[in-house]
Amino acid sequence: MNHLNSNLILDPFMFHQANLRVTDVAATTVNGVTKQRSLLQMWVETLVGLYTAAVNWPMISKKHDDLAAVFMDRMTRDQCNPTTRLIYSADGTQIIAIEVGADGNTCSAPIPITIPSGTVTSLQGSTTEQIGDDPLTVWVTLSGSTKVFSLTSPIALQ
Repeated sequence: MNHLNSNLILDPFMFHQANLRVTDVAATTVNGVTKQRSLLQMWVETLVGLYTAAVNWPMISKKHDDLAAVFMDRMTRDQCNPTTRLIYSADGTQIIAIEVGADGNTCSAPIPITIPSGTVTSLQGSTTEQIGDDPLTVWVTLSGSTKVFSLTSPIALQ
């Protein structure tokens, strides 16, 4: 199971000052509203419309320094080669736990796993994040051994 952080990080591509002008541009229609907009404003309003139509998750904008830290942690996690293993019930009809590991079972950056419903019975020193209606994310710190997280709500397989 790979984790994609559910919080969308929007970072405008290299928009130049000329793309911010509004007063001398023609009106455009975005998401059913017609008015004058800059190129940047059209881009953001279009993306926000697509995003909110697809999911009901919070949209978080980060400062560039914080964004750099997110990418550095991601690079660190990638170098740890994190792994997850689903653990099934004896009859094979449910996922009852998730095991998290990495090379040497250590990683200096926490490894995120998403729990689609419920929570886990023990955090084992890990932290959680849940903003708005997004699914629970457990940030797992590894320091020498794998960690197994038992789900409070097993996931039924169909």
